[in-house]
Amino acid sequence: MKLVKQNGKGFQYQLTPQEAHSLRLLVGLFPVAALLPAKISKSDPDALEREKLLNESLAAHRKNLKRQAKALVQPAKFKASGNHQVYRISHGMREVMLQILNDIRVESWRVLGEPENLDTCAFELSQDKFKFFYLMNIAGQFEYYFLNLEGRGGKG
Repeated sequence: MKLVKQNGKGFQYQLTPQEAHSLRLLVGLFPVAALLPAKISKSDPDALEREKLLNESLAAHRKNLKRQAKALVQPAKFKASGNHQVYRISHGMREVMLQILNDIRVESWRVLGEPENLDTCAFELSQDKFKFFYLMNIAGQFEYYFLNLEGRGGKG
């Protein structure tokens, strides 16, 4: 995947057919884990009411992101161009895509038990949890390319 054009309308990325398929599958899985309820300090007497409002707001936001995730990877967003797929995305929707990818990474990391060392944790995972290790890494790779880090001297 690489950025091929950027202008006032948005971004245009070139993906291999496999990358396009992986992006559609990955974003289509959002959310990948259950929403963990937010907790507010127990010393705050109004904490329960604030927690309730916060969690309702988070649930509504997540529902909206899920709707946007489906729109981001609809087939019309991808156009065949030779041996590649061209993916066009506006500036605002690119930010939504980055948020969804980051949520997938963080949710997967939480399911894995929030490991400090990601390099060695893969060897200790059950088959069920390995899926989340894979999702976390693939989401990170797509974030990297959506941020165009490969064009700024980053590792690719």
